[in-house]
Amino acid sequence: MPVVVESAAYYAAANTCYKLSTDVQAAFKPLSRVLTLETSGMAGGYQAVKAWSSGYDNRAAALTTATTEYARALQRLGDILTAAGYNWAIADWRANRDPNKGTGPACPRTIPSELPYGADVVVGVASSKHNGPGLESDVPDLYKKVVAQVAGGEIPDGDTNKLDSAAKAWKTFADNDAISRGESDLRLAASALSNFHAPDIPNLSEHLTTLSTSAGRIKLAASDLATSTTAHYAALSQLRSDMQFAIATTLGVGLAAIAAIAVITRGRATAGGAEIAATAVDACASSLAACIRPFLTTLSGITFSAEAVTAAGLGAIIGLSIATITGETVVYSNYKPPGDAFDKTGAKAPGQPGTAEGFVPPKAGDRWVPNPSAKGKNRFGWEDADGNVWVPTGPGSPARPGDAHGGPHWDVIDKNGKKIKDAYPGGHTR
Repeated sequence: MPVVVESAAYYAAANTCYKLSTDVQAAFKPLSRVLTLETSGMAGGYQAVKAWSSGYDNRAAALTTATTEYARALQRLGDILTAAGYNWAIADWRANRDPNKGTGPACPRTIPSELPYGADVVVGVASSKHNGPGLESDVPDLYKKVVAQVAGGEIPDGDTNKLDSAAKAWKTFADNDAISRGESDLRLAASALSNFHAPDIPNLSEHLTTLSTSAGRIKLAASDLATSTTAHYAALSQLRSDMQFAIATTLGVGLAAIAAIAVITRGRATAGGAEIAATAVDACASSLAACIRPFLTTLSGITFSAEAVTAAGLGAIIGLSIATITGETVVYSNYKPPGDAFDKTGAKAPGQPGTAEGFVPPKAGDRWVPNPSAKGKNRFGWEDADGNVWVPTGPGSPARPGDAHGGPHWDVIDKNGKKIKDAYPGGHTR
């Protein structure tokens, strides 16, 4: 099958990746802040919550890792697609024998771009921590009488404020447009690219499909965490409300106060100036235990419907190498010369030509453009006012002395890829 391809198709797919990477990072930032600063120990440290905490911690850490790897892989594949499109654009330009074909195409952006996140990214904060006894009271023996009637002998000490913050953060993240549209956008990009025929397209489409699958899994996992955390928050909030009511109705209003971390009663052991009867304390303990038992049953049923998401295939995409037909490891956008192009003794020696060599720069300023010739290892050079390209040979080396025969100089190439002359520093030519 003949090769049928357009650089624009690669660039369109690359832009989809770049845009999603930027938007996913923006969506993840507030979630990361909440998880890092506002949710530590939110579930409490009592034994009955340990199963939920373990499931939450594993899934939250896995999703954090998958999301950051997803954003990195999107950025990398964007660079790979940009390089692929640029390679085809250069190849088409070089194959064009029209003497008026003009300067070679510019890369639409500088590649490789910097990947987001790094090894120091926080992947999770433990949700399980002992926050207190769950109930503090000046009423003698109340705590002991309650835990004696509760399986496990503990009162839930979770933090409703933190659970609420986590639940809202997960839901906001799951509902974010970047998270919601990722799967379909990447699937459409893969489909659009597959309409063309070139040796590299099957692999690139497969990578886009891998990212699409990851996007769907991230969305599902985030929604699952939001649902489970919301249910946990609602159940614990109801328990706190029920316990407050039980204390108020059995011991009297004014002796109870509910705190964010635990149910705390800080009154004196009297009501209306009278000693609290032992029967009232027993009744209060029984009422509190009656609130806790159904909560523990409810808690045991709050689970997760999705397994911990994995970053399957993302590492392979992040590790892809960018290969350009020009041989450059860094390609700059808008014909911008790289820093070492000015170095007279470096890898691109003898640097920038000037008046002494008869070089007249373009009116628009310095332009670092593709070499019209496909021969040789040096693929970029300085464009002059006539559209010729002055390609620096570099310093040469003992292993490859032919790279700079006669010393570092410029191979001056016309628009059709034909060498006009060798130009040496100071004006000598041959």
